[in-house]
Amino acid sequence: MVKILKLRNGIEIDEEKSLGKLKFLDKKSPSLILGEDGEPTGEIKDRRYDVLSKLQHDSFTVVLPAETEEKDFPFNSTVKLINPVVENYAIPNGRYVDSGIRVTADDIILDDKGVAIETKPSKPTTNPLKK
Repeated sequence: MVKILKLRNGIEIDEEKSLGKLKFLDKKSPSLILGEDGEPTGEIKDRRYDVLSKLQHDSFTVVLPAETEEKDFPFNSTVKLINPVVENYAIPNGRYVDSGIRVTADDIILDDKGVAIETKPSKPTTNPLKK
């Protein structure tokens, strides 16, 4: 029972051990606050970015507070999360429940070595056995 209560509050993780090297993939449209009529008010609720975890071999969305500046990092840049927390969620769907995890962080920054790596075309090699 104690584990469930801990999950409700989120789990602080060691980014390096849990996720490994993170690569920036894309920024998503920010979530907007909805008014009483169900229409967007134009106020930003939170910002979302897709990153790739080399250790998990999967991509996921990181949710940042609305107060953070908009990030526009180059594709495939190495990034770090500031104070990442993993939360679980469940959405009732009739007789079933859709569940998953949500990763939130205070911010996302370029790693010290976070410059995107530009690949150079390889030179064709010649087969020394052919003459």
